[in-house]
Amino acid sequence: MEKAQELLALLNNRIKRVDDLIKKQNADAMIIINQANYRYLTNFTGEEAELILGKDGERILLSDSRFADQIKAQAPGELTVIMQQSSDVAGELTKALKKTNYKKVLVEADVMTAAVFAQLKKDNPGIEFIFSEQLVEQVRNVKDELEILALRKAIEISMESFKAILPMIKPGVRERTVGAKLDYLFKVNGGDGPDFDTIIASGVRSAWAHGVASDKKIEDGDMIVIDFGSFYNGYAADITRTVALGNVDAEMHKIYDIVHEAQRRGIEAAVIGNTGKDVDKAARDYITEQGYGEYFGHGIGHGIGLEIHELCQPALPFGKEKLVNNMVHTVEPGIYLPNKGGVRIEDDILIHDQTPETLSNLPKDELLSL
Repeated sequence: MEKAQELLALLNNRIKRVDDLIKKQNADAMIIINQANYRYLTNFTGEEAELILGKDGERILLSDSRFADQIKAQAPGELTVIMQQSSDVAGELTKALKKTNYKKVLVEADVMTAAVFAQLKKDNPGIEFIFSEQLVEQVRNVKDELEILALRKAIEISMESFKAILPMIKPGVRERTVGAKLDYLFKVNGGDGPDFDTIIASGVRSAWAHGVASDKKIEDGDMIVIDFGSFYNGYAADITRTVALGNVDAEMHKIYDIVHEAQRRGIEAAVIGNTGKDVDKAARDYITEQGYGEYFGHGIGHGIGLEIHELCQPALPFGKEKLVNNMVHTVEPGIYLPNKGGVRIEDDILIHDQTPETLSNLPKDELLSL
């Protein structure tokens, strides 16, 4: 009972914070289709639903009979549940809206399709529908206590699983075999499974920033980039380590040390008041000074939470967002030398005043040679 009350208190706090943003736009309600967003506001984990959130805190959840018992078990508090009679999203939303007095309703611009939006406008001439970008996500950027606990657990499961697959990395073993074992261990160790396609990129493929596990056999002398993460209770970890099999080229050792120092500087800059651009600059400037700037082509990081990539949209770019306490994001510099190999080191960072906490603490000070 105590845990249920704690969850409800957290949900009510989230609802209030989103409601405040709805009111700021002089709207009466918001239609929420993004699964992560309606989960955040209801605790319902089903994959097919729409949520209408009124500025007064009223929640109307539309789903179907397959999820009736699940909603009862998962979603606490005052919640009007409507079991949809068809797959016509616009039509079902219209039925629900006609029972309200809403005159101005926000919709998720980056989720709702043009067809559903056009139909809603046609069927509800008395309602003004307004596109809104990343509104719930603004609130989700700052994690509450329950979310941080879930992220810590997701990271712990991911690290435990990673350590268990290292002994199987030997010459002749396929990348795909290592990746499959890692994905399997996520669930064995209590997670919900991988939160993205696990990257196992060896040899020249380690220069592929998103080189998902392939049929390539790992060879002696390969650098191996392993980018991985498990979901736990819906929350995503995202970690990368680069390891070596046997003796590797001297330049690969060199760029490993450069990336490691660049990441240290980036994490050091991940403090309250700085922006993602400040974090990026701290790491990127060092890589550039060392002569490898052209080989670091992606951003320094992104938020994590109910989605593996948060703070990534044009409306909420990591680079421009000021960091505040209880944001959780990655710091992941890399150097990728074409046709030779690459290095990336990535950790999950909790913003805590001027002392960022690295939640993922796998060893990285020296290149691990297997």
